[in-house]
Amino acid sequence: MKILKAAFLLAGVLIASQLYADTSSCTPDFSVCSVFEDGQVLSFDPFLAAAGDVVIDDSSGAVSDVFRIFNDFFDSGGGTGLGGSAFLYSADEHDLPDPSTYSVNAAFLTEGPNIGGDLTKTVYIGAFGTEFDIYSAETPEPAMIPILSGLGCMAGIVAWRRQRRSLSGV
Repeated sequence: MKILKAAFLLAGVLIASQLYADTSSCTPDFSVCSVFEDGQVLSFDPFLAAAGDVVIDDSSGAVSDVFRIFNDFFDSGGGTGLGGSAFLYSADEHDLPDPSTYSVNAAFLTEGPNIGGDLTKTVYIGAFGTEFDIYSAETPEPAMIPILSGLGCMAGIVAWRRQRRSLSGV
C-alpha cells in the first residue's frame, strides 16, 4: 500500500513537471521556431516575420489550432504586415479566435502526424524562410492534466495520513 501511495505522489509530480517542460522558443539565428501550447507569447526580437494566421485543421476538418503572427511592428491591414511576436491558440485551451478575425493572407494546413506523447507536429515555412514547428496536444486537454495530477497527489496524501494515524492510534 505504501508503494501505491508513493507512486501516486510521484506520478502527479512527474506529470505536472513534464506538462510545463516545453516552452516556445526560436533558434538564435531565427531559422527554426518550436511553438507549443504553452499559453505564452512567442517573441522573436530582434527578428521580424510576415504577419498572418496559420489555421490548422484536425483530421475531421475542424479547426484545432491557429498560429497567429501579430502585425505589431508594421500593420498593413487585414491582419497582415510585419511582426515580432506570435501566439498559438488552441481548441484544447478553448481560446480559438473567431474565424472573422483571420488574416486576409491566412494559410490553411492539415494537422501533422502524431509524434508520440499525444503530440502532433505541423510544419509551416514562413514567408522569410523560418521553419515554425507547431506542436499541439491531441488528448487529454492540457488544462485537465494539472487537475488530475493534483487530485492524485491529494488522494495519496490523504491515504498516507490515514494510515499514519491508524498506526499511531490517534
